[in-house]
Amino acid sequence: MKKIAILRALGIAISLSLLALGFISSEMSLTNWQIKSHEITFEYPENQRLINESLVAQEVHQFLANQDDSGAFHIDMHLLETSLNALPYVDEAQVYWNLNNTMVVELRATQAKAKVFMEQSKHLLTQGGALLPAPRNTQIDLPILTGIEDSAAAIAALPMLDKIIHAPCFNNMSIAQVHISNDAVEIIPRVAKHSITANADKRLKTDLNKIAAFYAATPKEELDRIQHLDARYKNQVVSTKQ
Repeated sequence: MKKIAILRALGIAISLSLLALGFISSEMSLTNWQIKSHEITFEYPENQRLINESLVAQEVHQFLANQDDSGAFHIDMHLLETSLNALPYVDEAQVYWNLNNTMVVELRATQAKAKVFMEQSKHLLTQGGALLPAPRNTQIDLPILTGIEDSAAAIAALPMLDKIIHAPCFNNMSIAQVHISNDAVEIIPRVAKHSITANADKRLKTDLNKIAAFYAATPKEELDRIQHLDARYKNQVVSTKQ
């Protein structure tokens, strides 16, 4: 019986020691893991600085100012993520803290595919198929999409725009404007001196391949004299020279 009592007392002492150690470690952790600084980084697609960085910094500073405790375990960083994700042109925001007592804020900008001029207003057609108001005082080097009646038509034009941008004769930096009218699409290259008319339906891919073949077979001097190319005719490209 005496041995059992000793073992029981020893067990109680060990348990109390572990509880005390856990409490001390917890208090030390809460004391040591304080948010002492923060850093904000932005990831932008090429030539597209869309996010209002001052607005983001203001949001982060306001969030930190409203915290009663700077302990990392006491700050609801998900709340900050939610507010940052709601800002214009933010595709994704991530907030976490690192071992340097720093709160890290990482934001990825929405990627735009084209500028849409519609009803005397400017919008951005995003990679994900959304239409957003274009930011003011921001230069964005993107193709211009015209001939669009409403937002539904702009979003529906995204597959057509992808076909044009990824055609063998173009890329996303070589298109100045795409105009859609009825069953045709007019393409204005950025550096060429001519415009191009093609079918706006399933024949568009074939028409673009014909344009690529025409470019490959035509000397630059002759291309410079061309004013317009029409690829809507079967098995041929009709050129109009200046």
